[in-house]
Amino acid sequence: MTNRLYFGDCLEVMRKEIAAQTVDLVYLDPPFNSKRIYNASMGGAQWVAFKDTWRWHEAIDDYDEVAGDVGLAPTIEGLRRILGQGAELAYLSYMANRLRECHRVLKPTGSIYLHCDPHMSHYLKVVMDGIFGRENFLNEVIWAYRTGGVSKRWFGRKHDTILFYKKGNSHVFSAQKEISYNRDNKPYKFKGVEEFQDEHGRWYTMASLRDVWEINAIGRTSKERLGYPTQKPLALLTRIVEASSNKGDVVLDPFCGCGTTIEAAQRAQRAWIGIDICVQACKVIEGRMREHFDTLWNDVQFLGFPKTLEDAKTLARRDPFGFERWAASLVDGMEANKRQRGDGGIDGRGRIAVAKGEFLDLVCQVKGGATKPGDVQALEGARQQAGADLGIFVCFADKVTSRMRDAAASVGRHALGYPIVQIYTIEDFFAGRKPETPAPRLPR
Repeated sequence: MTNRLYFGDCLEVMRKEIAAQTVDLVYLDPPFNSKRIYNASMGGAQWVAFKDTWRWHEAIDDYDEVAGDVGLAPTIEGLRRILGQGAELAYLSYMANRLRECHRVLKPTGSIYLHCDPHMSHYLKVVMDGIFGRENFLNEVIWAYRTGGVSKRWFGRKHDTILFYKKGNSHVFSAQKEISYNRDNKPYKFKGVEEFQDEHGRWYTMASLRDVWEINAIGRTSKERLGYPTQKPLALLTRIVEASSNKGDVVLDPFCGCGTTIEAAQRAQRAWIGIDICVQACKVIEGRMREHFDTLWNDVQFLGFPKTLEDAKTLARRDPFGFERWAASLVDGMEANKRQRGDGGIDGRGRIAVAKGEFLDLVCQVKGGATKPGDVQALEGARQQAGADLGIFVCFADKVTSRMRDAAASVGRHALGYPIVQIYTIEDFFAGRKPETPAPRLPR
């Protein structure tokens, strides 16, 4: 199977592109509903990787779908009664719809690892029970790590949760081993037990791996660090890939971020499918894979991710919503809407930190076809309605007229000197030109 990297919403990609029962292992590290905005940087460029914030109106379609699933309806209705129609239910509806697709594409012998944290792990466990069945729950793996920063009011929050489920009656699993030091670091001399001694003279055995994994997180000085905010260590993903798949199996990561799962799968000689909704994340993956597997990268299929101007024009014709999502993500600091209908003339939103505690809010509108000066004026009205500082109109260069540029210029400039409304073309993007906005300032 050809390795594939998709740009787009994993729900749509899995439904349209991945056949049922074709994947051996799913690992997903989705947003956690942490109510944070995550910034990323690479090669001097900085951007909003994703916003882990949720609004009920953005997830109504997801809720309607999962509530209409006969098997899952009791679970999602129970959560609605407990949580009400707010951010938490919006997040769980979003996740449930995508986890249903993960279940569909998994082979009967496949398994899934859902990476989460204490924000929503307890609710996600209920959702996973509803989709995969309580009888198919295998482990709640605790990934423990040490990082700086501890509150004076509670214990240090230094672990994530990984929910491990199988799909059917049997599943692929290769038991892993870990070092277990002997009591008092002395040899036990038990019959049939192989013992070893480390460089410090301490005795240990190789015991079956427990469900608490102590693996260093990606620190500021780590050689693995790529500047992606939620990057996971390669050792963590290698352990999962090697435990729950065989050589030649297919590994899917629907929220592949900076591509750690992809690298782990490639090193372990597995085929892989990666999906992400952030344009810049796909670029990070390309750079990462070219560095480590340059000769193999030429055989990777890119789907929904225009590499040339002609690709972008083709995408605009064939998949207007896909083009809108891609184009709305081209501006540093901007993220396409989670829901593409009823957007009030706004296709993407962003927030850029310009100083400590100071931000500029951005909105954008995308047009893949015909344009007119009234479209620019409509963006200005939508910007004011949204209370945003800057508005960016994204389209193809041959659709821009002098009257449109006049309409943008007439709005004036922000106090910091940036155009309040500006036109940014797809041609600008492919030429490496950026709109006039401040570079996002990453928090230290």
